[in-house]
Amino acid sequence: MLRIISKQIYETPLAFIRENVQNAVDAVRIQALREGLQPDDESFRIEVSVSERRIVVRDNGTGMSPDDLRSFFWTIGASGKRTSEARAAGCVGTFGIGGFANFGICETLTVVSQTQNSEQGSLTRLNEAEIREAGNSLPSVTMTQSDKAAPRGTVVIGILREKPNVAQLQSYLTDFVKYVPAAVYFDGKKISQTRFTEFEDRDNYKSVGVGTCDWHDKEVTITGRMFEDRGHTLSAEIEHLTVGGESINMVGFIRFANGPINVSKRGFKLCATQLPSSIGVSGNLDCDRFIPTAGRDSLAAEASTLLSRIVEALERVAVEAVLDNSQRIDQHTRIFRYLIRNGMIDKIGNVIVRLADGSENTLGEIRKRHEQVGNNVYFGFAQKQTLNQIMQARGHLVVLLSPDRYRRDAERQFLERYCGAKSFEGIVDCAEHYSQLTTFERIFLSELELNITRSYEVEEFSLSAGRLTEDIPVFLREYKGSQPLEIIVDVRHFEISKLEQIGYTPLLYSLVSKFCREYLGASLKKWSPRFFGDGALNVELLSRRRSDLWILAKDDIGELHRGGEREVVTTSDIQMVDVGEGQDQIEPALNNQKPRLLRIVDTEGTMRLSGYYIRVKDSAYLAYGDLFQSCENLGLVWAGNKLTFVASDGISAAFQYEIRLDELVVASQNGQMRTDGARELLRPLQEIFQGIYFPIPTILESFLVPRGEEKIRLELFCDWIDVRTASQWLPKD
Repeated sequence: MLRIISKQIYETPLAFIRENVQNAVDAVRIQALREGLQPDDESFRIEVSVSERRIVVRDNGTGMSPDDLRSFFWTIGASGKRTSEARAAGCVGTFGIGGFANFGICETLTVVSQTQNSEQGSLTRLNEAEIREAGNSLPSVTMTQSDKAAPRGTVVIGILREKPNVAQLQSYLTDFVKYVPAAVYFDGKKISQTRFTEFEDRDNYKSVGVGTCDWHDKEVTITGRMFEDRGHTLSAEIEHLTVGGESINMVGFIRFANGPINVSKRGFKLCATQLPSSIGVSGNLDCDRFIPTAGRDSLAAEASTLLSRIVEALERVAVEAVLDNSQRIDQHTRIFRYLIRNGMIDKIGNVIVRLADGSENTLGEIRKRHEQVGNNVYFGFAQKQTLNQIMQARGHLVVLLSPDRYRRDAERQFLERYCGAKSFEGIVDCAEHYSQLTTFERIFLSELELNITRSYEVEEFSLSAGRLTEDIPVFLREYKGSQPLEIIVDVRHFEISKLEQIGYTPLLYSLVSKFCREYLGASLKKWSPRFFGDGALNVELLSRRRSDLWILAKDDIGELHRGGEREVVTTSDIQMVDVGEGQDQIEPALNNQKPRLLRIVDTEGTMRLSGYYIRVKDSAYLAYGDLFQSCENLGLVWAGNKLTFVASDGISAAFQYEIRLDELVVASQNGQMRTDGARELLRPLQEIFQGIYFPIPTILESFLVPRGEEKIRLELFCDWIDVRTASQWLPKD
């Protein structure tokens, strides 16, 4: 038990110094309460000194009697801080782990303590040899009289196994005690009693609302003030907390931006934690109800629940403050997910949207014009409109929805619900049919037709080229009855014509496939037998394939390069294919016709494809590669030694491409190194070299892309999960 506790709790000098200083702070707090003083009274002092392997922590707090030393310090599971006096003083420690845990790093531990009005104090000492001699019994602690802690207080002296880093100890301890009211000194330098504030530069902040007010959320009431800086980022200054009518001491500052929340109790930092939030929260909170776990890496369950409720209440207050001001809304676009989830669409009247004629207006004003004047309202996604004059002459309002997914959904719901709005796509038409098509235009149409037939199995449709009345590259017109779909493609639109510079290479055909999914996928799903009516994939007949084993080396990398001089590098290190800029470009042959890793270099940046990609198993590509390309939601999740690429239809089905490595995946998440995380994949899948490639996020390239003569061993698994049909395919199947 001693070995387990010492290994898990006090395994570094950092933990040793933190826990013993925390005990000293608690002792000072109790003594101050007994004397009717504040802990910051100049009569109280805590001193930490480090010399070679010797760390000394001295305080003039309550001290411990011989019975206290035996019953609480030199034992396990008992604590003298579970009294009403200790709670009133705001003590942090309550676990009763005791001095034995210090032997995770100490060779010898000496504790001298004396209570007030005692003639003599007690010196206790224990070392590793005595613990070993005790075997399976609790070791006997030496106790003698001593006045080294006189007239009152405690001295803890630890002799460490190894010499500590003094600068690291000071920095670490300062982070925990800088807001502690009691005076804490490290080698003679005061490191506590810092003023608990984040608004020193008051000129950069202005108050939001009417000053100090009470914010209510169910039985939680938070007293505080809201501020915003010149960039409209909101912050809250917290002054008090009430839960279920009970008054609780709490102060702090919360900034509504992503980051950690440092939680403290009476100035002593307990830990840093992060909570899920739609708009982001970070900052410092100090509350008497906060209690850490024994390992000090998180809050205890009850305290964690309380913190979540506090953050939830503050988040709602911040969202309501954001909605009061159009400029704040533009600064805090993350609120729209929150609004949709919490049914607050009616609150977004101050959201500014762009109209088809280039002007801007708020959704509230558009609603008023619809209700009072009778304007018809439409919405669409095009950035430039050629029907503006006609629409404005007819008195219609055309709103261009935001490209952001959640903001777009919120705008659309508001317009449909309160303005009777309809999609602008219904009035798109062909203004001019193209009769003379270039070779590139004919090839694009041919490849697009192939993708529609192959990926969606839609056979009854017509495909023509022409200029549309809107600045969009393609439009799908649906007819009632048995009349086939009509697809009109503006092959001279920039989104299409820019692809001509790539030449007739595999990358061109991959991008045509992406074009088909992006612009036509949602509409084609309704007509495809491969999908249910709501767009979910029907993967009932698909089966799982066995895993493959890859060893990645440098010659597994194929490289596509846009722009610059045409060249072919045939070294054994990296194969490079220069895509070139002309349609008569002849694709050079690759030594490896199916590279496991692909690198695309987009020199001009117009395609936004630059980066590394990893190939899906050929067996999975042959079985259902054309299906998971239709999945619009792409992401990557990693934990431990596993990376899982996911392509999902967003409803019920997901393709999973799991990669297991021989090492842990450790990457930066919000400034912290973590062994788990998730990323949305912004670059599209590439169908090229008779296979499909997932994009590799930059932060994970070092785990999948070999350098020099390095070899990376990967074990690969591909499978489907279909919640709709309760189907899961196991390896044995």
